[in-house]
Amino acid sequence: MQDDKTVIKVSTYAQNDVDSERTVLYRPGLQISVFKTDGDSVNQYFFTHGFTAGRAQDNDIVIENGNVSRHHLEVKQEQGDWWIYDLNSANGIYILNKLVEQKAKLELPASISLGKSAVFLKIQETGRKEEDSGTQIIKDADLTKFQVDVPDKTGDRSLSKEEIKAHYLGENEAANVGDFTQLFRTLIREDRVSRGKNYKKWISLLGILFILSACLVAYQRVALSNARTLAIDMFYDIKTLEVNLSQSEIMIEKSAEVLEQTINAVANESKLKAEQELIKAEQGKIAAESRRLAQERKRLKSMKAKYQEYVQEAESLRIRLPLSSRYEDELITKVAREFGESELEVPDDFAAEVKRYIKYWQSSSRMQQAMADLEKNNYAPTIIAALEKEGLPLHFIYLPLQESNYNTLAIGPETSFGVAKGAWQFLATTGKEFGLSSGPLAAVREYDEQDERFDFNQATNAGSKYLKQIYSTEAQASGLLVIASYNYGHNRVKNMIKNMPDNPRDKNFWKFIQQYQIPKETYDYVFYIFSAAVIGEDPMYFGFKFKSPLLLGSVKQNKGELG
Repeated sequence: MQDDKTVIKVSTYAQNDVDSERTVLYRPGLQISVFKTDGDSVNQYFFTHGFTAGRAQDNDIVIENGNVSRHHLEVKQEQGDWWIYDLNSANGIYILNKLVEQKAKLELPASISLGKSAVFLKIQETGRKEEDSGTQIIKDADLTKFQVDVPDKTGDRSLSKEEIKAHYLGENEAANVGDFTQLFRTLIREDRVSRGKNYKKWISLLGILFILSACLVAYQRVALSNARTLAIDMFYDIKTLEVNLSQSEIMIEKSAEVLEQTINAVANESKLKAEQELIKAEQGKIAAESRRLAQERKRLKSMKAKYQEYVQEAESLRIRLPLSSRYEDELITKVAREFGESELEVPDDFAAEVKRYIKYWQSSSRMQQAMADLEKNNYAPTIIAALEKEGLPLHFIYLPLQESNYNTLAIGPETSFGVAKGAWQFLATTGKEFGLSSGPLAAVREYDEQDERFDFNQATNAGSKYLKQIYSTEAQASGLLVIASYNYGHNRVKNMIKNMPDNPRDKNFWKFIQQYQIPKETYDYVFYIFSAAVIGEDPMYFGFKFKSPLLLGSVKQNKGELG
């Protein structure tokens, strides 16, 4: 191949001035880049002459934008300088946020904004001659329009792609190459070395980032495990304290009742004053113990708040994808916590099962009607006040929903245990145990005005006491186990759970359903109440038109206190 005599031609040279043995790579002119205001490049152009831009198809640069005029602007060269003209556009053209009045001289490079179109042109000149050299240096030129004409020793012939590649890009030194080709090959090698170093830097950086990510994931897993373990341990410490407090409160309440009966008996029999003083002293001790238990309740509340901080810390370390069902899962977890269950140990299939029962409620008008009756009769404040007095989860408000739809006149079927009556469906024997007299018609399926089970207020107080007894004994502060016991009969449930270890960690609803095949009636009973409680957290979300009973009860209680 002959000595290479490549030069860069200036656009003002005539075509016939070009030596047939020279290689023309590109010509000087304007390089135009079209950008959006967000920085994304739309297109690039190269012109050796002026150009026009606008929405019409006969422009050199066509910009399909409603805020661009059909013929918006023109750029052309006059006496060696480039000028921009506004072709009577509707929204004008701007240079450095300054409106161009008809025309303006361009100081290149320049950025031109086309009115309100969110499009601008970046114009830069290529191929300008240096002051001290005849060589033309062009940056960012459009190399797609160059023509190569290189003769060889044997005469004119077309070179193949492989020959050109070997001549300019080959690794081995080639003989009989010109200065330009040698320079070109040197620049290519230097570029390859530079790119290789950059690639190595990026690969090293990516490797470091990968290692750091792996370490972060490992740390998160350890931190999550530790936070979860700490939260679970604290949860069961709280439950143990709650059980002990409930048992103590029941004992104090019974002692106070016995003491009051004794005081009345002594007063009626006109006993000695000394004996009365001893009884009063004992009464003072009971009052002091009650105050101590009240302080313990406050400490319990503080521990629960601290527990929630641990739970939130554990949850923050988990990586979760944003899913539409996530909101429902959060409601289910919240209700489980409110019922006294460990939210960090919820079985994997529990949420899906709850959602299945939610659909049952949605397919029936029963819940909508029952909640309307609850609000109409103002029952919610009565239930909430009784549950709060006994220190029980307020979500037990949904238990009478499943029992009777809050119907105070409800009468159950005849069973071997008797006939359940009232909103809380007490059997006569159980009602008597918690202070309800049954009347002469207790054993038949008839209404009896003397039967206190039909009195909503008295039955609610008795129901709350019954729930607290289960909650503080065999259920070990597991709210869902309390519900199962209420339905199945506390003596029968006791027989099923008596072999379970007597502590909240091992005696709870999660462990109960894993160890026993409970009857379908009880299984449905628990899940209907739990799913109703989930719906009650956000009735509108689940398609119901009633207010949340807990919110309704709290508002009416507050109004009563203010009145």
